Parts: sequence; structure tokens; C-alpha cells
Amino acid sequence: MSDAARKVEEDEYEAIRDAVCATPRGRWFLEEYARRNRSSDTDEVISAIGRLYDLARETAADARFGFLYHDMQQMRRAMDETRKAIAAVKPGDRHNRAETEPDDLAAVAEAAERAAGDIAKAAERLQEIGETLRSAGADADLCDEIENHATGIFMASAYHEMTGKRIGLIVEALGEMETHIARVIAHWEEEAAKA
Repeated sequence: MSDAARKVEEDEYEAIRDAVCATPRGRWFLEEYARRNRSSDTDEVISAIGRLYDLARETAADARFGFLYHDMQQMRRAMDETRKAIAAVKPGDRHNRAETEPDDLAAVAEAAERAAGDIAKAAERLQEIGETLRSAGADADLCDEIENHATGIFMASAYHEMTGKRIGLIVEALGEMETHIARVIAHWEEEAAKA
């Protein structure tokens, strides 16, 4: 594909994304779509690891499984890349960011929880402002609109907080899987050294 074609494709993508993000319902749809796909990918990885674990458990310890060792190494690398990619995502970044930095995923989850708290405090302040304006005789429709937006922010904050907690659970699961995979790889390397 030529650079010009890529540019047109990128412009079309951004125009469609901007149109969908222009409405609350559109933003909700994109967030829900991303959430479902992340869950699906995680389920596939966990299922594959389960199958590999079952295969390894059923096999005699002295059997040679070079392909399984290689697959475990590949899984270990894929998990490390996933960890780096998740940690590298910053607000406003695209999903397919090329350069990643080895940030701590737990810090990402904690930052999401802190942000949810900050958002909730801002929404509370908006409600207080609406109530103050109402008691000072401001336009009731305007005060209602402020309160409606504050309620919407509370709802978005709850979703954001839930996402942060889910990221925390994924971080824990990745850590446990990495530990088990490293242990299996180390065992195989010890056995290979003895042979």
C-alpha cells in the first residue's frame, strides 16, 4: 500500500472515529467494544496456558518437548510485550503505539483509580455549584443541566474505576502466569543441562 493510500485510509479512520466520538452513545460503544475485545484476548491466552499446562502435566518428566519449550518462551515474550504495551498507553494515544517503555502496570491501575476519585470530586463540585446557583435564583433549567452533567460524570467515573480494578486483576494474573512459565522454563533448562 502506498503512503498516499495509507494517508487516505488514516484520514477516513479518524473522520469515522471523530464522528462516533461526537456523541455519548458513540463513546460508550467504542469503550464497550474495546472492553469486550480485551476480555476475549485475555480469555484466549488463559485458555491456551491451561491447555499447555495440562499437556505438560500429563507428560512424563523425562520426555523431550522442544516445541513446548519454544512455545512457552514465545508466550513469555508475548506476555512481556503485552505488559509493556499496556503500560505505555497514555491518554490520547492510539492502540498500535510502536515504541513502548517498561512501565509498571500496577502503577497504571493505581493511576486509573486515582483518576476515578478525582473525577468524582469534580462531579461533586459541579453539583455543589448547581445547588448554589439554584439557591441564588439562577435559571432552573441551567441548574438542572449542570446536575445532569454531574450525574453523567459520576456514571463515567464508576466505569473508569471498574476498568482500573480490572486492569489490576489482569496485572496480577499476568504476574502469576509469568512466574509459572519462568519456573517451567527453568526446570526444562536444568533437565537439559543434566542430559
